[in-house]
Amino acid sequence: MSQKRPNNQFRSRWPEWLLPAFFLPSWLMSLGFHMIVFVGVALIFQNTGVTEGLDDSGRVVDIFVKEAANPEEQPQESDNTQQSNADDSLTKELVDEAPPEELVDSLLDTPLPVDNVFAPGPALADVELPLAEPIRPARPAPPAGGLPPGRGETQFFGTKDKGTRFAFVIDCSGSMQSHNAIHYAKAELKNSISLLEPTQQFQIIYYNQEVYPWHRRGRSDDIYWANETNKRLAYNFVDERGPTGGTDHVPALMMALKLTPEVIYFLTDADQSDRISNRDMARINKFNNGRTRIHCIEFGVGPQLDAELEASFLADLARKNGGSYRYLDVKNLSQR
Repeated sequence: MSQKRPNNQFRSRWPEWLLPAFFLPSWLMSLGFHMIVFVGVALIFQNTGVTEGLDDSGRVVDIFVKEAANPEEQPQESDNTQQSNADDSLTKELVDEAPPEELVDSLLDTPLPVDNVFAPGPALADVELPLAEPIRPARPAPPAGGLPPGRGETQFFGTKDKGTRFAFVIDCSGSMQSHNAIHYAKAELKNSISLLEPTQQFQIIYYNQEVYPWHRRGRSDDIYWANETNKRLAYNFVDERGPTGGTDHVPALMMALKLTPEVIYFLTDADQSDRISNRDMARINKFNNGRTRIHCIEFGVGPQLDAELEASFLADLARKNGGSYRYLDVKNLSQR
Protein backbone atom coordinates (compact mmCIF):
# COMPACT_ATOMS: atom_id res chain seq x y z
CA MET A 1 0.00 0.00 0.00
CA SER A 2 1.37 3.35 -0.93
CA GLN A 3 1.66 6.09 1.67
CA LYS A 4 -0.80 8.90 1.28
CA ARG A 5 0.72 12.24 0.52
CA PRO A 6 -0.53 15.22 2.49
CA ASN A 7 -3.10 17.41 0.88
CA ASN A 8 -2.48 20.96 -0.10
CA GLN A 9 -4.36 22.38 2.90
CA PHE A 10 -2.04 20.53 5.34
CA ARG A 11 1.03 21.69 3.47
CA SER A 12 -0.07 25.27 3.68
CA ARG A 13 -0.44 25.12 7.50
CA TRP A 14 3.18 24.04 8.36
CA PRO A 15 6.56 25.22 7.10
CA GLU A 16 8.14 23.20 4.36
CA TRP A 17 11.20 22.21 6.45
CA LEU A 18 9.00 20.76 9.22
CA LEU A 19 6.80 18.56 7.04
CA PRO A 20 9.17 15.55 7.03
CA ALA A 21 8.87 15.25 10.84
CA PHE A 22 5.20 14.32 10.51
CA PHE A 23 6.08 11.28 8.51
CA LEU A 24 8.83 9.92 10.94
CA PRO A 25 8.12 6.81 13.01
CA SER A 26 6.74 7.55 16.50
CA TRP A 27 9.47 5.67 18.33
CA LEU A 28 12.13 7.77 16.67
CA MET A 29 10.37 10.96 17.60
CA SER A 30 10.03 9.78 21.24
CA LEU A 31 13.72 8.96 21.42
CA GLY A 32 14.71 12.36 20.14
CA PHE A 33 12.42 14.12 22.59
CA HIS A 34 13.83 12.24 25.60
CA MET A 35 17.39 12.90 24.50
CA ILE A 36 16.68 16.64 24.46
CA VAL A 37 15.17 16.47 27.96
CA PHE A 38 18.10 14.41 29.33
CA VAL A 39 20.69 16.81 27.94
CA GLY A 40 18.87 19.77 29.46
CA VAL A 41 18.67 18.18 32.90
CA ALA A 42 22.34 17.20 32.72
CA LEU A 43 23.32 20.78 31.91
CA ILE A 44 21.32 22.09 34.88
CA PHE A 45 22.88 19.68 37.40
CA GLN A 46 26.35 20.20 36.03
CA ASN A 47 26.20 23.78 37.30
CA THR A 48 24.84 22.87 40.74
CA GLY A 49 27.03 19.78 41.30
CA VAL A 50 23.98 17.71 42.27
CA THR A 51 22.38 14.81 40.43
CA GLU A 52 19.91 12.15 41.34
CA GLY A 53 20.31 8.45 41.67
CA LEU A 54 18.77 5.42 43.28
CA ASP A 55 20.00 3.91 46.55
CA ASP A 56 19.93 0.21 47.34
CA SER A 57 16.26 0.40 48.38
CA GLY A 58 15.18 2.06 45.14
CA ARG A 59 14.66 5.53 46.60
CA VAL A 60 15.65 8.61 44.68
CA VAL A 61 18.58 10.35 46.34
CA ASP A 62 20.68 13.38 45.49
CA ILE A 63 24.18 12.58 44.33
CA PHE A 64 26.80 15.29 44.71
CA VAL A 65 29.56 15.10 42.14
CA LYS A 66 32.88 16.58 43.32
CA GLU A 67 35.37 17.56 40.70
CA ALA A 68 38.78 15.99 40.99
CA ALA A 69 41.40 18.42 42.24
CA ASN A 70 44.26 19.47 40.11
CA PRO A 71 47.14 17.04 40.68
CA GLU A 72 49.51 19.96 41.02
CA GLU A 73 47.40 21.38 43.84
CA GLN A 74 47.03 18.13 45.80
CA PRO A 75 49.26 18.14 48.91
CA GLN A 76 51.81 15.40 48.90
CA GLU A 77 51.76 13.07 51.82
CA SER A 78 54.80 13.42 54.04
CA ASP A 79 56.89 10.53 55.13
CA ASN A 80 55.50 10.96 58.64
CA THR A 81 51.91 10.59 57.34
CA GLN A 82 52.74 7.47 55.34
CA GLN A 83 54.52 6.03 58.35
CA SER A 84 51.52 6.90 60.54
CA ASN A 85 49.15 5.15 58.13
CA ALA A 86 51.36 2.07 58.12
CA ASP A 87 51.47 2.09 61.92
CA ASP A 88 47.68 2.43 62.07
CA SER A 89 47.25 -0.55 59.73
CA LEU A 90 49.64 -2.63 61.80
CA THR A 91 47.86 -1.68 65.01
CA LYS A 92 44.46 -2.56 63.46
CA GLU A 93 45.77 -5.99 62.43
CA LEU A 94 47.06 -6.57 65.94
CA VAL A 95 43.73 -5.58 67.43
CA ASP A 96 41.78 -7.80 65.03
CA GLU A 97 44.00 -10.84 65.34
CA ALA A 98 45.42 -10.84 68.90
CA PRO A 99 43.37 -11.58 72.02
CA PRO A 100 43.25 -8.82 74.70
CA GLU A 101 46.00 -10.33 76.89
CA GLU A 102 48.46 -10.74 74.02
CA LEU A 103 47.57 -7.27 72.72
CA VAL A 104 48.48 -5.65 76.05
CA ASP A 105 51.78 -7.53 76.22
CA SER A 106 52.70 -6.53 72.67
CA LEU A 107 51.92 -2.88 73.33
CA LEU A 108 54.07 -2.92 76.47
CA ASP A 109 56.95 -4.40 74.48
CA THR A 110 56.65 -1.84 71.68
CA PRO A 111 59.52 0.72 71.98
CA LEU A 112 58.58 4.33 72.29
CA PRO A 113 59.41 6.62 69.34
CA VAL A 114 62.57 8.65 69.74
CA ASP A 115 62.17 10.99 66.76
CA ASN A 116 60.81 14.50 67.13
CA VAL A 117 61.10 14.40 70.89
CA PHE A 118 61.54 17.79 72.52
CA ALA A 119 64.69 17.61 74.63
CA PRO A 120 67.72 19.80 75.28
CA GLY A 121 70.48 19.36 72.76
CA PRO A 122 74.17 18.85 73.50
CA ALA A 123 76.06 21.73 75.06
CA LEU A 124 78.20 23.75 72.69
CA ALA A 125 81.84 23.10 73.39
CA ASP A 126 82.98 26.51 72.20
CA VAL A 127 80.69 28.54 74.46
CA GLU A 128 82.67 30.37 77.12
CA LEU A 129 80.75 30.45 80.37
CA PRO A 130 81.34 33.22 82.92
CA LEU A 131 83.18 32.32 86.06
CA ALA A 132 80.79 31.39 88.83
CA GLU A 133 80.81 33.24 92.09
CA PRO A 134 82.44 31.19 94.86
CA ILE A 135 80.02 29.41 97.13
CA ARG A 136 79.73 30.95 100.55
CA PRO A 137 80.64 28.33 103.15
CA ALA A 138 78.64 27.39 106.18
CA ARG A 139 79.53 29.54 109.15
CA PRO A 140 80.26 26.73 111.68
CA ALA A 141 83.80 25.40 111.43
CA PRO A 142 84.16 21.76 110.33
CA PRO A 143 85.64 19.39 112.90
CA ALA A 144 89.42 19.16 113.04
CA GLY A 145 91.01 16.04 111.57
CA GLY A 146 88.04 15.41 109.31
CA LEU A 147 90.20 14.80 106.24
CA PRO A 148 92.00 11.48 105.60
CA PRO A 149 95.68 11.20 106.67
CA GLY A 150 98.08 12.80 104.22
CA ARG A 151 95.47 15.23 102.90
CA GLY A 152 94.56 18.78 103.83
CA GLU A 153 98.14 19.80 104.54
CA THR A 154 99.81 23.05 103.59
CA GLN A 155 102.93 24.90 104.71
CA PHE A 156 104.05 28.49 105.13
CA PHE A 157 107.79 29.16 105.26
CA GLY A 158 108.41 25.57 106.25
CA THR A 159 105.77 25.42 108.99
CA LYS A 160 103.38 22.60 108.08
CA ASP A 161 99.90 21.93 109.41
CA LYS A 162 96.73 20.07 108.47
CA GLY A 163 93.20 21.34 108.61
CA THR A 164 90.15 22.40 106.66
CA ARG A 165 90.12 26.16 107.40
CA PHE A 166 93.17 28.43 107.17
CA ALA A 167 93.71 32.17 107.68
CA PHE A 168 96.83 34.05 106.57
CA VAL A 169 97.50 37.30 108.48
CA ILE A 170 100.24 39.25 106.69
CA ASP A 171 101.98 42.47 107.83
CA CYS A 172 102.07 45.05 105.00
CA SER A 173 103.41 48.01 106.96
CA GLY A 174 106.08 50.28 105.50
CA SER A 175 108.93 48.36 107.15
CA MET A 176 108.10 45.29 105.02
CA GLN A 177 109.65 47.13 102.09
CA SER A 178 113.14 46.69 103.58
CA HIS A 179 115.24 43.99 101.95
CA ASN A 180 112.24 43.26 99.68
CA ALA A 181 110.52 41.40 102.54
CA ILE A 182 107.01 41.92 101.14
CA HIS A 183 108.05 40.28 97.86
CA TYR A 184 109.13 37.08 99.63
CA ALA A 185 106.00 37.12 101.76
CA LYS A 186 103.75 37.32 98.69
CA ALA A 187 105.58 34.56 96.84
CA GLU A 188 105.35 32.17 99.80
CA LEU A 189 101.71 33.09 100.42
CA LYS A 190 100.71 32.17 96.86
CA ASN A 191 102.67 28.95 97.09
CA SER A 192 100.88 28.00 100.31
CA ILE A 193 97.46 28.73 98.79
CA SER A 194 98.31 26.60 95.75
CA LEU A 195 98.77 23.58 98.05
CA LEU A 196 95.22 23.84 99.41
CA GLU A 197 92.60 21.44 98.11
CA PRO A 198 89.02 22.26 97.05
CA THR A 199 87.77 20.66 100.28
CA GLN A 200 89.62 23.33 102.29
CA GLN A 201 88.82 26.99 102.96
CA PHE A 202 91.01 30.04 103.43
CA GLN A 203 91.14 33.78 103.98
CA ILE A 204 93.88 36.40 103.54
CA ILE A 205 94.12 39.43 105.82
CA TYR A 206 96.68 42.14 105.13
CA TYR A 207 97.19 44.74 107.84
CA ASN A 208 99.18 47.76 108.89
CA GLN A 209 97.34 50.29 111.04
CA GLU A 210 94.23 49.22 109.12
CA VAL A 211 92.87 45.79 108.19
CA TYR A 212 92.53 44.69 104.54
CA PRO A 213 90.82 41.32 104.22
CA TRP A 214 90.24 39.66 100.88
CA HIS A 215 86.53 39.75 100.26
CA ARG A 216 83.93 38.90 97.66
CA ARG A 217 80.40 40.27 97.19
CA GLY A 218 81.13 43.17 99.53
CA ARG A 219 81.57 41.04 102.66
CA SER A 220 84.82 41.10 104.63
CA ASP A 221 84.11 38.29 107.10
CA ASP A 222 83.90 35.35 104.70
CA ILE A 223 86.17 32.37 104.34
CA TYR A 224 86.29 30.84 100.89
CA TRP A 225 86.66 27.41 99.31
CA ALA A 226 90.04 26.72 97.75
CA ASN A 227 88.72 26.04 94.25
CA GLU A 228 90.65 27.16 91.18
CA THR A 229 88.52 30.26 90.64
CA ASN A 230 89.03 31.53 94.18
CA LYS A 231 92.73 30.74 94.05
CA ARG A 232 93.19 32.89 90.91
CA LEU A 233 91.27 35.75 92.51
CA ALA A 234 93.31 35.39 95.70
CA TYR A 235 96.58 35.61 93.75
CA ASN A 236 95.41 38.91 92.28
CA PHE A 237 94.56 40.23 95.73
CA VAL A 238 97.97 39.18 97.05
CA ASP A 239 99.77 41.15 94.32
CA GLU A 240 97.69 44.31 94.70
CA ARG A 241 98.75 45.28 98.23
CA GLY A 242 101.96 47.25 98.78
CA PRO A 243 103.85 48.09 101.99
CA THR A 244 102.84 51.32 103.70
CA GLY A 245 101.89 52.79 107.09
CA GLY A 246 102.46 51.71 110.68
CA THR A 247 101.63 48.50 112.53
CA ASP A 248 98.72 47.32 114.71
CA HIS A 249 98.53 43.54 115.12
CA VAL A 250 95.45 43.10 117.33
CA PRO A 251 92.55 44.06 114.97
CA ALA A 252 93.84 41.73 112.24
CA LEU A 253 94.31 38.81 114.63
CA MET A 254 90.85 39.28 116.14
CA MET A 255 89.25 39.39 112.69
CA ALA A 256 90.98 36.14 111.76
CA LEU A 257 89.94 34.40 115.00
CA LYS A 258 86.28 35.35 114.40
CA LEU A 259 86.38 33.22 111.25
CA THR A 260 87.03 30.19 113.53
CA PRO A 261 89.82 28.72 111.41
CA GLU A 262 91.78 25.72 112.58
CA VAL A 263 95.10 27.33 111.61
CA ILE A 264 96.37 30.92 111.46
CA TYR A 265 99.69 31.76 109.84
CA PHE A 266 100.77 35.13 111.28
CA LEU A 267 103.69 36.92 109.55
CA THR A 268 105.26 40.21 110.67
CA ASP A 269 108.63 41.99 110.90
CA ALA A 270 107.62 43.81 114.09
CA ASP A 271 110.18 44.62 116.72
CA GLN A 272 109.65 45.21 120.42
CA SER A 273 108.31 48.71 119.84
CA ASP A 274 105.30 47.19 118.07
CA ARG A 275 104.75 44.31 120.46
CA ILE A 276 101.27 43.23 121.62
CA SER A 277 100.55 44.45 125.14
CA ASN A 278 99.98 41.99 127.95
CA ARG A 279 96.35 43.08 128.17
CA ASP A 280 95.73 42.51 124.46
CA MET A 281 97.60 39.23 124.62
CA ALA A 282 95.32 38.01 127.42
CA ARG A 283 92.25 39.11 125.44
CA ILE A 284 93.40 37.21 122.34
CA ASN A 285 94.17 34.05 124.30
CA LYS A 286 90.83 34.14 126.08
CA PHE A 287 88.84 34.74 122.89
CA ASN A 288 90.60 31.91 121.09
CA ASN A 289 90.32 29.48 123.98
CA GLY A 290 92.49 26.93 122.18
CA ARG A 291 90.24 26.57 119.13
CA THR A 292 92.79 27.87 116.60
CA ARG A 293 96.49 27.07 116.29
CA ILE A 294 98.48 30.27 115.68
CA HIS A 295 101.81 29.82 113.89
CA CYS A 296 104.01 32.94 114.06
CA ILE A 297 106.73 33.79 111.50
CA GLU A 298 108.99 36.74 112.24
CA PHE A 299 111.11 38.52 109.66
CA GLY A 300 114.34 40.02 110.98
CA VAL A 301 117.68 41.26 109.79
CA GLY A 302 120.63 39.15 110.82
CA PRO A 303 120.65 36.18 113.23
CA GLN A 304 118.37 36.21 116.26
CA LEU A 305 120.00 36.42 119.68
CA ASP A 306 118.85 34.21 122.55
CA ALA A 307 117.75 37.23 124.54
CA GLU A 308 115.62 38.38 121.67
CA LEU A 309 114.00 34.96 121.46
CA GLU A 310 113.09 34.99 125.16
CA ALA A 311 111.59 38.47 124.84
CA SER A 312 109.69 37.78 121.62
CA PHE A 313 105.97 38.32 122.06
CA LEU A 314 105.42 36.30 118.88
CA ALA A 315 106.99 33.21 120.44
CA ASP A 316 104.75 33.71 123.48
CA LEU A 317 101.65 34.11 121.30
CA ALA A 318 102.41 30.88 119.41
CA ARG A 319 103.16 28.90 122.56
CA LYS A 320 99.92 29.92 124.32
CA ASN A 321 97.77 29.12 121.27
CA GLY A 322 99.06 25.69 120.28
CA GLY A 323 101.24 26.91 117.42
CA SER A 324 104.91 27.24 116.52
CA TYR A 325 107.31 30.16 116.16
CA ARG A 326 109.98 30.67 113.49
CA TYR A 327 112.48 33.46 112.90
CA LEU A 328 113.76 34.18 109.36
CA ASP A 329 116.62 36.45 108.33
CA VAL A 330 115.29 38.34 105.31
CA LYS A 331 118.82 38.68 103.91
CA ASN A 332 118.88 34.93 103.44
CA LEU A 333 115.45 34.62 101.82
CA SER A 334 116.88 35.31 98.36
CA GLN A 335 118.79 32.03 98.65
CA ARG A 336 115.65 29.94 99.19
